[in-house]
Amino acid sequence: MPDKVQYLQVHWKVKVTKALIKFCEDHKYPSDGLTYLRDCLAALEQADLKSAVEFYRKVPLGRTMGCFDDWSPPVVLPRETPEYVLVVFQALLNEWDRVMKN
Repeated sequence: MPDKVQYLQVHWKVKVTKALIKFCEDHKYPSDGLTYLRDCLAALEQADLKSAVEFYRKVPLGRTMGCFDDWSPPVVLPRETPEYVLVVFQALLNEWDRVMKN
């Protein structure tokens, strides 16, 4: 049973990481700022949790200037609003942060 639980946990980490990367790419986050997220995803896809966590820890989070989460995504789709894209970004980022800590 632990193997199935671990598989499901890694599977969810992969999905959340992919969603965060896609959102950032769609909303024009500078590509070089996504390097550690992409590295984290690659490690997760290989089920290399140790490396994935190492890459996760390299992403500067802290809501201060220069951190990954110090970004206001631009509106890129007709039905989006500034508030909506910011909340979606924060929700994805918070979920990614949460799952990578576990």
